[in-house]
Amino acid sequence: MFNKIITSISAIKNNRKPEISIKSLGDLKYFNGAKNIFSILKNYNKKTKLMLVGGCVRKLLSGEEIDDIDIAVNLNPEEIKNILIENKIKFLETGISHGTITVIIDKLKFELTTLRKDTSTDGRHADVEFISDWEIDAKRRDFTINAIYSNLKGEIYDPLGGQKDLENKVVKFIGDPNERIREDYLRILRYFRFYTQYSNHQHDVEIVQAIKKGLNGVRKISKERIFDEFSKILNLKNFYELFNDEFSCSIILVIFPQLKHYDRFRTIKNIPNKIINKLDISLILSILLIDNSDNCEFFLYKFKFSNRDKNRILFLLNRYKKINIKELLDEQKLVKLAYLENTEKIIDLLVFSTFVSEEIDVSILEKRISFLEKLKLPVFPITADYLKVKYNFSESKELGFALKKLEQSWIDNDFIINKNDIKAILKLS
Repeated sequence: MFNKIITSISAIKNNRKPEISIKSLGDLKYFNGAKNIFSILKNYNKKTKLMLVGGCVRKLLSGEEIDDIDIAVNLNPEEIKNILIENKIKFLETGISHGTITVIIDKLKFELTTLRKDTSTDGRHADVEFISDWEIDAKRRDFTINAIYSNLKGEIYDPLGGQKDLENKVVKFIGDPNERIREDYLRILRYFRFYTQYSNHQHDVEIVQAIKKGLNGVRKISKERIFDEFSKILNLKNFYELFNDEFSCSIILVIFPQLKHYDRFRTIKNIPNKIINKLDISLILSILLIDNSDNCEFFLYKFKFSNRDKNRILFLLNRYKKINIKELLDEQKLVKLAYLENTEKIIDLLVFSTFVSEEIDVSILEKRISFLEKLKLPVFPITADYLKVKYNFSESKELGFALKKLEQSWIDNDFIINKNDIKAILKLS
C-alpha cells in the first residue's frame, strides 16, 4: 500500500525525479548511520517501513544544513528495542512512552519514532496510541512542512501538501490551528520560528485568531522549553525579521516583555556582515535587554543560562553605563581593555556598541574588530623570580603588591617599562 502511495504521488507530479537527490542524502554525515538503521529494521519483516520525516526532510528540500535525523517506523517500540539489542546497537529509552527511541551510531543520534496518534493532551504533552497508518501519523504533526516523509532514495511521501507549501513559502498548521495549538501551546513559538524563516506572506487570519486565543496557554509550558524554542528563533540568520513583523513582534513581547529594545535591530541591514556574523544568542539578548533598569537581571534570573553566557551578558550590562566611544575607537586604549579583560569580551563590547550607540562610526568600529582579532596581547616582562634575585624580595604579600604596582605602571605607560625605573616605582632605597 505504502509503495502505491509513493507511486501515485510521483504520477501526479508528472513522473518527476526524486525530490531529494541521492547525492544530497549521501553527503550527509548521518547517511551511513541512517542506512544502517534502515537496513537492520527492514530485515525484521516484509511489512516494515521506515521514512525520514520532519525537520531533516524539510531542511533537505530547502537546502539547509542537517543537524538531526528523525525516522518514522511502523514497528512498535518493543520490537525496535529487541532488534537494536540483537544487533548490539546502542540506544536510549528516554522518550519510549511516547514511542521514541534514540539510536546512537558513531556518536550521532537518530530518533526512531513509532507511527502514532494523540489520544489526549494537556497542552504540554500528549498521550499517544501506536498505529500503522502513515497518513494519520502525518495529521498529528504541527505544520504541513513538517509532515513530509522521504525514503533513502529521496522519494517523497507528502500526504498533506507540505512540499508545495514549502516551495510557496507558506507556513500552515495541519487542520484546525486551534486544535494544533491546544495540543501543545509551544506551537505558537514554533509557528513564529517557521514563519520568520520561510514565509513571505501575510499571516492567515485564522492562524492569527487561534494564536491570540491560545496565548495564555503558553504559561503552562516550562520555562526551559519556552526559552529553548525562542533560542532557535534567535539562531536564525534572519532572526531580526521577527521584530520587523508587527504581529510576530506583538506576540513575542507578550511572552517576553523584557525584550524592550527590539528596535535596535531595525537598521541591521546597514551593518557590515563582519559585525552581524559575530552575533550569537548572548549578544542578541544583550542588545534586546540591556538598559538602565533591572530588566536584564530579571531575564537572567527567570531563564537558565550557563555561567559563561551569564558572565558575557553581565559584563556588557556593567559596561553599558560607562561606554566611552573615544576609548573604543582608540587602538592603544583597546589594547589596554583587551589586556585587562580579554580580547573576546572587548570584541563583544564593540559589536554590542554598534547597536546601542548612535554616536559610533560603524566603519571604524569594523576596523577595530579586525585589529583585535589579529592582536597579540603584550606580556608583562617582570617576573617574581626577577624581583627575588635582583631586589631580594621573599615570597610574601609584599612581592605580590610590588608586581601589581609594576604591572599597573607598565600598562599606564603603554606597555613600556624600564627595569632601571623599578626602584623609583617601588620607592626602594
